[in-house]
This record gives sequence, C-alpha cells and structure tokens, in this order.
Amino acid sequence: MKTERWAAMATTPDSGQLLAMLLKVANAKKTIEIGVFTGYSLLLTALSIPDDGKIIAIDIDRHTHEMGLPVIKKAGVEHKINFIESQALPVLDKLLEDIRIKQPPGVVVVLPDRNKVNSKNYHERLMKLVKIDGVVVCDNVFRRGCVAMPEELSGKKNPSKGLLQSEELYKYILEASVYPREPKPLKELRDITATHPKAVMATAPDAGQLMDMLLRLVNAKKTIEIGVFTGYSLLLTALSIPDDGKITAIDVDRQAYEMGLPVIRKAGVEHKINFIEIFDFAFVDADKINYKNYHERLMKLLKMGGIVVYDNTLRGGTVAMPEELVAENLRENRWLTIELNNFLAADPRVQICLAPLGDGITICRRVC
Repeated sequence: MKTERWAAMATTPDSGQLLAMLLKVANAKKTIEIGVFTGYSLLLTALSIPDDGKIIAIDIDRHTHEMGLPVIKKAGVEHKINFIESQALPVLDKLLEDIRIKQPPGVVVVLPDRNKVNSKNYHERLMKLVKIDGVVVCDNVFRRGCVAMPEELSGKKNPSKGLLQSEELYKYILEASVYPREPKPLKELRDITATHPKAVMATAPDAGQLMDMLLRLVNAKKTIEIGVFTGYSLLLTALSIPDDGKITAIDVDRQAYEMGLPVIRKAGVEHKINFIEIFDFAFVDADKINYKNYHERLMKLLKMGGIVVYDNTLRGGTVAMPEELVAENLRENRWLTIELNNFLAADPRVQICLAPLGDGITICRRVC
C-alpha cells in the first residue's frame, strides 16, 4: 500500500482498531462500505464480522481494490464481500428500493470514505438503511487538521494523518462535535469542576462522548467506576444507562465527589449509584500504580464482552517522549503508564483500543 500514489487515503491502523471494536460491540453482521481503496478497512470489517456476515463494498475504482484483493483472499474472507464498482448514490437508492419491496433487516455498520461532496447525500440515505442503534462511521472528518486552520494555511502539505496536531484542532473537535450535544447537567458539572485546583484530573468531554456511545452500544446496565473525582464520568454514565441501572463508584476522596453531587441529584440519577454485582462496563481514573491490580480484579467482575475504560493512558504525550525531556515529577507516572499500555497490549483476555481523546483512553473489551 505504501507504493500507491494516494496511500494517505487509507484508513489508519488506530482508526481501524476502534472500528473493529465498534463492529464487535454492535454485533455487526451486515455492513456497507462506501469508498474501499485498497481494502484495509474492508479486510478489517471482514475479519471482525461472523463467517456468515456480508459486506456491500462500493467504489468507483476496481484497480485499487484489486491491489488488496490477494490479501483478502489469503485471509479467507472474500466470500463475505460483494464488491460493486459504481458511484455510491445509485447503489444506495437501489438498496432503499429493495427495502421497500422486501423489508429486509437494517444494515448495522457503515463506513463512508470517498467523495466528500456527497457525504450529506450518503447520510440521508444511510439514515433509512441503518437499523435503530446501528452505527455510521465517517472517516477523514478532520482533513488532516485543516478544518481548524486559517484558510490561508489549509492548503499547505501536511503528511501526517494524526488527529491532535494543535490546540486549535482540539478546540475545534470540542466545539464542533462535543459541546453541542453535551447534556446540560454535564456542562454544569464541567464548569464546577473547572474551579477545583486539580481540575485537570477530570475526564475530558470528548472522551466522555465516546464513553456514552460505548455504554449505549453494549446496553450497559451495571457498571463500576474506580476513581470518581467530581463525578463528570459518573454523571455521564448515570445519564447513559437505563433508569434501573446501577453504578458502583469507588474513590478515596469523598470531598471532591460531593462537589458534583448536587448536580447528580438535580439530574435525577443519584438512585443509580452504588450497587454491586457482575458488571457490563467499568471506568478507571485513579492511582496509576494500581491500574494493573484493578485490571486483574475487573477481569473477574466484568461479563464476557464487557468493557473497561482506562483514563490518562497517554500522560500528556510523555509516553512517546525521550525520558530526558520529561519533567522529573512526571517520570514515575510516565513509566507506570508505559508499563500498563504494554501489559494491556499483551493481555489475551481483552481486545484493546487506545484512543487519542483527552489525555488518552484505553478501551478493553473482555473476550475470555
């Protein structure tokens, strides 16, 4: 793929890692992919869905698809793929017509990644094709960061597909995607937390947005939270789970928790907090030295397919810095985080995804 002229169009491996988890969590079986290129995300989807799963893959360029086809065949998943060389809109319109005639079940997961001028048209059709609680994943929505750049700079070459390239881009993410949908109680609690001297410990709102989606995807009803602070992620969880859902929240500092408690009460979700049983979902944002200990215990408390999310797994980027460039007071937590990330990556009991949201969150799905 590296020799292909337009290799930057390919889905990045870290995006693919998150996509694989979404496919598994949603139990996806029938999917559409709009924009195949050489087939990295197509192969990933085919490997993630069950053997009798089906993918409708649409692209105007069969040549690039055929570059990756030998690898797809070698992986033994070609039978799941129906490749259609075409503009996408006519194919989607035909699928909508078939649904009106035959009423087949809805599509589960979709990956539009081609022809951005038609993204809105794709979205309108996909809202009719995707089942309730289905997932649509749109790739390349930051355009290498140019959406947050002054227009005179946006045309300059930027070879990196990494997302968090500037404070301006992070601000853009929050203002374009997170804040407009943040429930009022969460905004109120975020504002209160900002007055705390250790406000940096709070869960970042963009990480919270992903947590909310994960909680809903797994239909979480019983969860654990280790490390509550003022309760932003706790309130988010309580708002996401059903009215008879339960959360066990553990923290050594009740004082910080009580800062947010009036907001939790006002939101009418206090009754969901503090119940113990087997759990669907856990969120850990506590003392880093014990993350491995928490992980071992949570592997016994989480159901198969349950999720645990660890916060601060990038440590402000220090995990990728030479040690001599890291402030002395940050080095211990840096090494603890690196050890945790290596430990989780090697743990066969979990499927993992390290998402560069906030200060880094690692999502672990228990598989055995």
